[in-house]
Amino acid sequence: MIKWIIAPLVGGVIGYITNDLAIRMLFRPRKALYIGRLHVPFTPGLIPSQQPRIASSIGRVVSEQLLNEETLRRTLLSEETLHALQEKVRQAVMGLALDQRTVKEVLAAHYDPVRFNAGARDMEKKLTELICARINEAKLGYTIVDSLTGSLAEAIAQNRLLALLLDGGAQKALRQKLAEKLDEIIAEKAPDAVYGIIDKYRRDLMKLRVCDIYEKYRDKQDWLIEKGTDLYVSLLGNNLGRLLNAINIEKIVVDKINAFDAAQLEDMIFGIMKRELRAIVYLGALLGFFMGFVNLLF
Repeated sequence: MIKWIIAPLVGGVIGYITNDLAIRMLFRPRKALYIGRLHVPFTPGLIPSQQPRIASSIGRVVSEQLLNEETLRRTLLSEETLHALQEKVRQAVMGLALDQRTVKEVLAAHYDPVRFNAGARDMEKKLTELICARINEAKLGYTIVDSLTGSLAEAIAQNRLLALLLDGGAQKALRQKLAEKLDEIIAEKAPDAVYGIIDKYRRDLMKLRVCDIYEKYRDKQDWLIEKGTDLYVSLLGNNLGRLLNAINIEKIVVDKINAFDAAQLEDMIFGIMKRELRAIVYLGALLGFFMGFVNLLF
């Protein structure tokens, strides 16, 4: 009777200890051990010794199977996502109706005033340069002179002296000189004029209350949300592949796992699979217990 009790118990204990030791050897020891110059086998543990390979495998699986372009496109551009996005934007926009603050007060609450003003001035200058460049390219001087061609020709024809001095070729040269001079004046005066207009609009905008802006464009709310959604779909749909290449999810995962020390990696895996690993230990005890009975039969 003692043999029938002790044999299964010993088998169970051996199974428990064996599986528990095997699981611990996955993580321990955390560093290689040496006796003199002789490397102790199975050190460090399997996971610490294979951490770079494990990190590479996990990173590849995550980037190719879990967070690949097809999966993200299907998720981020799904009808459910777009509907949820529209509802969030709609709620945010409707909340503006109750906001009594001015635009300046809203921006001051989220941005450093000094840096914001410097950024705004820089943006005004760049916008001024862009507009002035377009104005210069348009050659407005020639447009103005061409619109005056009829009146200019009539004035010359009525004056005998001018008609005598200014034939067709001379009139053409005069129009060209006049147009070039107008373009010079526009190029010289436009930057200050354009900058003044932009700056005035910015200052006026800063004084407006958020709720007043909302009321002004309230009837365009649905149109704006629809266009915003179309822009989201267009930008994300056309650039998702390049975005993923720039982010390089695989490298992020690999670098993150490799950055863990052995203790952190052990805690992370045990935190995820603690119940399953304990079940393996108990299963080893159960199998050892039954093997104790089986050995008594032979």
